[in-house]
Amino acid sequence: MNFGKQISIGFKGYFKALDLIFSKGFMKYMFFPLLLNILIFWIGMSEVVDLAVTARHALMDWINIGNADFWGSEVLKAALSGIITALIYVLFFISFTYLGGYLIVIILSPLFSVISEKTEKILTNANSDYPFEIKQFFKDVFRGIGIAIRNILFETAIMILIFTAGLILSFISWIGVIFMFLITSYFYGFSYMDYSNERHKRNIKDSVSFMRKYKWVALVNGSLFALVLFIPYIGVALSAFVAVISVIAGTVSMVEIRRIEDAETDKIINTEI
Repeated sequence: MNFGKQISIGFKGYFKALDLIFSKGFMKYMFFPLLLNILIFWIGMSEVVDLAVTARHALMDWINIGNADFWGSEVLKAALSGIITALIYVLFFISFTYLGGYLIVIILSPLFSVISEKTEKILTNANSDYPFEIKQFFKDVFRGIGIAIRNILFETAIMILIFTAGLILSFISWIGVIFMFLITSYFYGFSYMDYSNERHKRNIKDSVSFMRKYKWVALVNGSLFALVLFIPYIGVALSAFVAVISVIAGTVSMVEIRRIEDAETDKIINTEI
């Protein structure tokens, strides 16, 4: 399947996903990302405030400016305090942008497994009647978590290589940013599409080979989620909702890919006959 066809499948998956959300009762699943956002920001902001206070006091003590009484010392203290606090918040935003996406994938993995299965049942009618089994459900969940952890490790390794290359060759920095966005999009798309692979009994090795074959579909599927994460302040909050859409879109794309593969297989068989 060529580049253009894969890109088309990826985008069509999103359009179909939006239609399914409003017509097939998927809106209720948006309640879970809402709860997650409240939990993440309540815990996250509480911790980052404590971290900012601790770091500010530690640095003030280290440079021994707390007891300074020279002219303008109060202004300097206030300025340093503001700078340190701002840096902590910026670092929190950067780290949360990078790790928050996979945190969402891992925490909501049980929900994503259910959504993916329901999407496939709707699209293929009785052809995808998967009876609920608690053992298989947990297997799907742990598979999703495992894939997410695998992807973040690979992505981190690639990021380190690009960052190192950027330090040596400055012109690589801008190219590296674009490349990292593409890599991040691919790995997120991989995570969202893999729930379908698990149901069809593909092991992780086979799933990796499958995703490499259809890498542009995976890239498109994860691109919206990756893009939303970079929106300041509200990116992580919005990304949890986008993740639900991405799982549906990924499943739609997987169903379409299998349809095309089955048609090609039938064509080959008929030609041989």
